[in-house]
Amino acid sequence: MFEQWKKAWRDAVASFWQELDDTDGAAAPERLAAMRRDARAARAELERVTAELERARGQLAEEREAEQRCRRRESLARGIGDEETARVAAEFAARHAERTGVLARKVDAIEAELALRRRDVEEMESALRAVEAAGAAVGGAAGAAGGGGSGGAPNAGGAGEPLTEADAARDREFRRMEREAREEEAERRLEELKRRMR
Repeated sequence: MFEQWKKAWRDAVASFWQELDDTDGAAAPERLAAMRRDARAARAELERVTAELERARGQLAEEREAEQRCRRRESLARGIGDEETARVAAEFAARHAERTGVLARKVDAIEAELALRRRDVEEMESALRAVEAAGAAVGGAAGAAGGGGSGGAPNAGGAGEPLTEADAARDREFRRMEREAREEEAERRLEELKRRMR
């Protein structure tokens, strides 16, 4: 389960941030479309993890209820002196208790994984909105420049001036370092959760 999550997740997230790294300011339409697809894929994967969490919680509730039923049967059997029934009920209760422990750890692991993935999706969607806004701003500026006649460099002037290549390279490197730090932290937490589930 974890390996499937990791592969689907990494494919979508890595593709998205690579597209963003290759984008300086506003994205070309095809690149923006690819980023949107990657963000949708990550959101869909997040929803699959959420559904898996709900299933695990349901299984956990069922096992807890089954354990309690067996405990009640054990108590009733002992109350009437039926030691054999009490013994069998106690054995089944112990099995349900063991499964309850496993499922509780599974729920904890999925909850922690979901929190990490939700944060990543929010960051991707925020970055996508910023690129879309930059594209809208560039389109508006281009339209205004086109209506103002010739003369002067089209990219010149003020706060709207695009980043230099050095600035863009530093920005890409900063994003890469942030992404690697997030991935290392996610890997560390996932390994810890897997150890707890063993």
